[in-house]
Amino acid sequence: MLKKIVWLLLFPVLFFSEEGAPEKMKAEKDFFQLDEVVVTGSRVEKMLRESPGSLAVVREDKVKSGGDKNAGLAISEIPGVDSGKVGTLGQVQSVMIRGMGSEGTLVLVNGARVNSAYQGAVDFSSLALDNIERIEVLKGPASALYGADAVGGVINIITKDKVTVPSLDLAAFYGTFNTRDLRLSYSGNFSGLSLNLAASQLATDGQRINSDALSNNLNITLGYDFEKNHTLKALISGYKSQSGAPGSTLWPSPLDRQQLEKAGFGLDYRLPLSEDSDLKVKLNGNKNILNFQQSTGETLSEERNFFSEATYTYDFGGINIITVGVSGNYTVLEQNLMGSHNANSKSFFAQDIFDLLGSWIFTASARYDSHSVYGDTFNPMFALVYNIDDGVQIKTSYGTSFRSPTFSDLYATAAMYGVGKPDLLPEKSTSWEVGLNLEIGTVSVLRTTYFNNRIKDFIEWQPVDPTYTTSVFWTPFNIEAETYGIETELKIKISENIKCIAGHTWLVTKNLATNQDLIYRPKNKVNLGVTYELFDQELGVDTEYYDTRLAGSGEMLPGFVTLNIKFNARITKQVELIVSAKNITETLYELRENYPMPGRTLTAGLKLSF
Repeated sequence: MLKKIVWLLLFPVLFFSEEGAPEKMKAEKDFFQLDEVVVTGSRVEKMLRESPGSLAVVREDKVKSGGDKNAGLAISEIPGVDSGKVGTLGQVQSVMIRGMGSEGTLVLVNGARVNSAYQGAVDFSSLALDNIERIEVLKGPASALYGADAVGGVINIITKDKVTVPSLDLAAFYGTFNTRDLRLSYSGNFSGLSLNLAASQLATDGQRINSDALSNNLNITLGYDFEKNHTLKALISGYKSQSGAPGSTLWPSPLDRQQLEKAGFGLDYRLPLSEDSDLKVKLNGNKNILNFQQSTGETLSEERNFFSEATYTYDFGGINIITVGVSGNYTVLEQNLMGSHNANSKSFFAQDIFDLLGSWIFTASARYDSHSVYGDTFNPMFALVYNIDDGVQIKTSYGTSFRSPTFSDLYATAAMYGVGKPDLLPEKSTSWEVGLNLEIGTVSVLRTTYFNNRIKDFIEWQPVDPTYTTSVFWTPFNIEAETYGIETELKIKISENIKCIAGHTWLVTKNLATNQDLIYRPKNKVNLGVTYELFDQELGVDTEYYDTRLAGSGEMLPGFVTLNIKFNARITKQVELIVSAKNITETLYELRENYPMPGRTLTAGLKLSF
């Protein structure tokens, strides 16, 4: 009955769409990604429709067609995901999932965590897209699989791996605010050794005084297949940037500057132990140096992170898949203002996936973490995927999660415009969700999910003086909080040339002690997009709506609508023209109070492929 109702609602659109002929099936599946293999939701390779939890995928082709410059921009249209930009390109950009703070969003690169133990959040402006295969976004608690910081969800950036056809891409873009964007990527195979290399440089003057930025990024991936499922993959990365820090318009800082250097190395090894089992080992290390120069002094931080993990998986004929693993994480921070601090954690996790002929897929996961500062924690998760009928599916899950306070939460000083609290407690959340997925033939997909998170000891930074009359300092508090809402996404292929996407997030967030909203969380966020393709040309129009939201001062930031256009044209087999216009109506808006966003920005460039 439910499927018939939805069919009637979509009938006017489907009437004008082309029938799903067999020869068109592949293109339609590519658009809807129904059969894409993902790993983030369960740590094993599963079809997207079979993966537990709410999972979204952004692939390399979408990134290239849109000209996105970092991972935060690439995923900002996903329902439930909120990108917290504070200015033009090069300025800090964070991401929240389902109203949970950016520190509660775990970011992985090839399954290895990259969140800073110093500040918790990841600056997405430093995560270039030059060498990615896809980005998987798991919404909802995932500490049962990934440990600390996965309260809101997980963003897993997966780099390119195997190379079958050598390629060389060169791209150059120029845009508003004297923005220059240069990119180079090369893929080759040398006697079975796959090489993917990507380098880029981004420079901009910015729209405000002292908002200029210059960054250089390098990523190298090496992969070797000894035999089927016996693989070795290495990732080497480097990033260096310098930028102005203009501050808020209320307290501008026209002379403050920031330099950031990042270097990382990761190693993934997969060894098949039998036809039905394998062992995976991950080793990862990274070093971050942050130098923040103010008129009143300098903050120099050096952070070193080391991560290791081993997992064993046994597949009982696809009916029952068992995974067990251990991991360890060690972090050292040395800073001239906060001093030296270190922390380590050890973990054990297990998962069992039971698949009853594809109709019922039950997943049970649990993880035990032992932290050197906060002791032990245990987090379970249970998920069920029920395929009611062909194209009709229900997903539900329940789990707990946690986030440890960052070094900044604990030890920040007044010289950093924030005062930490050494007695802060870690966050602990209990969450559940239920979702419905509908596939109407091969031309429409509807996904909707209700979620609820109850958080004990939620860590929220609040201004000491909300009016900023006597103080600009912020300090963290443990509060009781709740977030709940509904995410809805609709994709329709109207014809072979026209595709439409609509996404809506209804979100309620509450400080349960005061019954006030948590700051910077819009109650409604809407994304609409239409793409038209013809003769190797693509025209896309999208719009975004943000509802009103509470700011740190207690005032409400007004809602706004932005409109964007992008155009891709294949001039020759090797040459592609890419043009984009952001905020073409020049809407005045702020995502963070007193940090105005740019008006209309235009970008145009050429991409050469060989």
